[in-house]
Amino acid sequence: MNAEEEFGLACQGWQTYSQELLALQRNLDADTWQQLLTLVTRCKGKIAVTGVGTSGIAARKIAHMLACVEQPAVYLSATDAAHGDLGFMRSNDLMILISRGGNSEELTRLLPTLKTKGVTIISVTENLDSPIASAATLVVKTHIQREIDPFNMLATTSIVLVLAVFDALCGNIMLRNGFNQERLLKVHPGGNVGKILREKDR
Repeated sequence: MNAEEEFGLACQGWQTYSQELLALQRNLDADTWQQLLTLVTRCKGKIAVTGVGTSGIAARKIAHMLACVEQPAVYLSATDAAHGDLGFMRSNDLMILISRGGNSEELTRLLPTLKTKGVTIISVTENLDSPIASAATLVVKTHIQREIDPFNMLATTSIVLVLAVFDALCGNIMLRNGFNQERLLKVHPGGNVGKILREKDR
C-alpha cells in the first residue's frame, strides 16, 4: 500500500466519523434525551462514571466535562470500585456505566451492590440484552454501525459517538442552568480558557 492509498484510508475513516455523528440525530430520540438530561441534572448526590479499556478513558473525559458545568461527577475505576470504592456510593447518587457490549465482568460485578444501595444507573451500551442494560433506569444506545479500524472491532467510532452525546449534554446543561462565563471562570481558571475568560471580564 502506497502513501496515497494510506491517506485515502484515513479519509474514509473520517468520513465514517462524519456519517455516524450525523446519524445520532436519527438514532437518539427526544424522549431519551430528556430522560438523560433529567437524571443528570436532578441528581441530588454524586455522579460516578466508569468503564474499562477505551470506555474507561471516555468515562474520565465525561466525568471531567460534567464537573466543568458544575454537575458533581468523578471518574470511578471499575477495578477499585470492586475493591472498596463502591462504599462512597449512596441512594441519591447516579452511576453511568459505559460498555459497548455491556458484558464486561469488571462492570457486571458491581451491579448487585449498586442495586442494594439503590443507586440510579444509566448504561451506555449497544447491547440491550446485556446485564448493565437490564439493571439500568435508562439505556443510551447510539446505534453505531461501523468502527474505523480494518476489523471493525476496536472502540473508535463508537467512543467518538459516546463522547459526542455527553459533550452535547453538557452544552444543554449550561443553557438549562443559566451557566455564564463568570461561573465557567470560577471552575476553570487555568489554561488558555481561564486566560481568555479573564481578559473578557476586564
